[in-house]
Amino acid sequence: MKRILYLTFTIIFALTIFTAGAWAAEKTSAVSDKLLTQQQVDELLQDSKNQAAYVKIDEDAYKVYPALKDKKSLRKELLKNLPTNKVLYFLTASKQTFTLAFDVIKDLEKSGRLYDNSRYMGGKDDSDAGAETANENIHKFWFMKIPRGSTVYDDGVNVGIGIGIGRHHRGGGIGIGW
Repeated sequence: MKRILYLTFTIIFALTIFTAGAWAAEKTSAVSDKLLTQQQVDELLQDSKNQAAYVKIDEDAYKVYPALKDKKSLRKELLKNLPTNKVLYFLTASKQTFTLAFDVIKDLEKSGRLYDNSRYMGGKDDSDAGAETANENIHKFWFMKIPRGSTVYDDGVNVGIGIGIGRHHRGGGIGIGW
């Protein structure tokens, strides 16, 4: 009898923990998957203490990224969940968030490394510089996520390395690249 009671209690406890964990994960994903309109983003960017970042995914759809504290969180939260082969715009009112995100994108672009099986490229966006309604407190840049094997990032340079055995150049032996 004690075993049945203990087994029942254990099963109920496990289901409760599983349900609570699933509910918490669903709640956090609902916050990060929230899409805002251009007008909502403009209102939120007026607050200079707002640390959140907004990524323009479609014409009137912005995805919210509330906490980008370091390079690891930026890569995990932002870079892994973006559409590919599309120009995206990153906007924020925080100079610190802007610098962190821009530096990560430029480092990945300069190094040529793949992250999440994709390459990244980007640059500062000064498209509304000099406009009467331009707000200098809003920092923004454009960037792209280009998956491996995409024709968009193919620069047409193919370099082969020759491998040969023989006595060509510098005597006999096995040579690579000569």
